Amino acid sequence: MVEDDAALARGIVGLLGRYQYDCTAASDFGNLLREVERVDPDVVLLDVNLPRYDGFYWCRRIREVSKVPIIIVSARDATGDQVRGIESGADDYLTKPFDPELLLAKVGGVIRRAYGELSSTDADDALTARDLTLLPGRQLAVIGGDEVELSFTETKLLQALLHRYPDAASREQLLVSAWEDAAYVEDNTLTVNIRRLRGRLSGRRAAVELRAVRGYGYRLVIGADDSGGGSTA
Repeated sequence: MVEDDAALARGIVGLLGRYQYDCTAASDFGNLLREVERVDPDVVLLDVNLPRYDGFYWCRRIREVSKVPIIIVSARDATGDQVRGIESGADDYLTKPFDPELLLAKVGGVIRRAYGELSSTDADDALTARDLTLLPGRQLAVIGGDEVELSFTETKLLQALLHRYPDAASREQLLVSAWEDAAYVEDNTLTVNIRRLRGRLSGRRAAVELRAVRGYGYRLVIGADDSGGGSTA
């Protein structure tokens, strides 16, 4: 838990502790990477308004060295802040003040998806379509020989898209695949994660596009495949 309001940090640590989570509050806000290396967390809850560097900065730095799931927990509730958080590498965004049940739902969900019964832990469960192969257990995409590391949310989204290939996956299908319950997720969270995944896939040895299908969802277009319509918005 990265939160410089000591009372709030204690409250969140206590709440999670009552539900059998081992939660540690960060103390060295000048070097959070050292804190992350020391604690080796399974999930990071990250505030935005922090001393010296903000949470967006630290989210990017953590993402440079770790695939750990990151949930931003912040009073900054503007859409632009949420978009910036996701683009910085966060997997989800929760605004303060929040319902404790919602925090517990998000933490429990991210743990199940990343490590539990909904995770992909077997590197042999590869999904391949033309020049694109996804190794979910390694959170790795191989595109025409190029290896692309993915976050677990990006992995879940690409997995759902490959399961539907060459057809489109609906927004509802993608939300359920990546976050279990669409009711807990802001609509722009999916949009920004799709944008981030699109950037990961582009510019590789083989052509892979992620196209929007107006009013429905998204579909993969791989190589010379053009079996469906849709815009690239």
